[in-house]
Amino acid sequence: MNPDPSPLKPGFDPDRAFLIELWGRRTPTTVIILVTNVLVYLLMEFAGGTMNEATLLAFGVKSNPAIDQGEIWRFVTPVFIHIGILHLALNSYALWIVGQQVERLYGSARFVSLYVLMGISGVAGSYFYHPMSLSAGASGAIFGLFGVLLIFGLRHRKTVPAFFRRAIGRGVLPVILLNLVIGFAIPVIDNAAHVGGLLAGIALASFVGFKPPGSQTHPFFWATQAIAVATILLSFYQVGLHYDGPRPGIDNFGGGWRQMLSGQSASEQFIEAVNSSQESFVSSRRAIRRGTTSTAEYRPLSEELADSIDRLRSAPTLSESVNDSVENLIAVMEDQYSLVQEILRTERLTPDRRETADLNAVRYGKAQAEILEWVRNEGGKYGLELQDRDEQEGAAGPR
Repeated sequence: MNPDPSPLKPGFDPDRAFLIELWGRRTPTTVIILVTNVLVYLLMEFAGGTMNEATLLAFGVKSNPAIDQGEIWRFVTPVFIHIGILHLALNSYALWIVGQQVERLYGSARFVSLYVLMGISGVAGSYFYHPMSLSAGASGAIFGLFGVLLIFGLRHRKTVPAFFRRAIGRGVLPVILLNLVIGFAIPVIDNAAHVGGLLAGIALASFVGFKPPGSQTHPFFWATQAIAVATILLSFYQVGLHYDGPRPGIDNFGGGWRQMLSGQSASEQFIEAVNSSQESFVSSRRAIRRGTTSTAEYRPLSEELADSIDRLRSAPTLSESVNDSVENLIAVMEDQYSLVQEILRTERLTPDRRETADLNAVRYGKAQAEILEWVRNEGGKYGLELQDRDEQEGAAGPR
């Protein structure tokens, strides 16, 4: 599978000629991948953040249940997704260092094909050994790049400068071993993806030759590059086609940081916001039914409604299909708050206000029913389920 000639041509100073040719090569693919990773990260931040499970699922992280249902593009898209700024920064630094070396040695066409195949292998490793967890990141492909350098140094030990061979052959072995040990020592690190990418890199570099100085890229590798790029584009096209996550917008920017600071997941914040609105609405509805106009009773009710509205507004959105229902819920909560404020200000409960309260109850019931129906149909993939709530007049709420 190596149509290019492998031996270097003799010259006046072959070592110097090799290095001049090698370090003179550009590395556009490494830069493009880095920029793509950053752009995907920023887009996810505007859609609720990379700590938001709903955002991660919608953008294509590795999810075994989703893959088992036919979403095979999730073997590709996780390679370009990162969970948190630190994850992105560490992988970007590693890719910048090792990616440029491999791209200079193998050329851009081979590099794209290697990177995609090693990334897919990393995701496959995670799929088989960590079926219960979501995962994403370029680290599987990066470990594969280290594997490529290791095999390159061993395979071409007689045809490249000695100091260069030592640096990228056996020289990368301690780096590989150290990072594998760290991965096994820290439970949250998906070392199966690292091992999968590493083994793929070793295997591929064992029969894919590098691009010697002065050689031209064989058409075969241009074809594999086109297939690799098409695979990436088609995979993200599928993400867009099936997107059902939070609606991207400035209001959602930084949602992941808010979740991290609160110590709650997106699903937990969503549950609390919906349940809080239910409790405050039912409490105000009961007070109006009793016909009381006591300031001492309506003032805390007003505060509870205001707090519930704030929670609903700041809660992360989990799915595009439930956004309209949440907006309807906020609207009726705001109307209920205004009604309570009027009663609090005048200390009077007129027939018109009772009628408004009845209409609000109908609207609230409709919005709540829509949310519960969404939980029943789609809540499982966000860790949501229904529970009976006898204290709320037989209603059901998400948990």
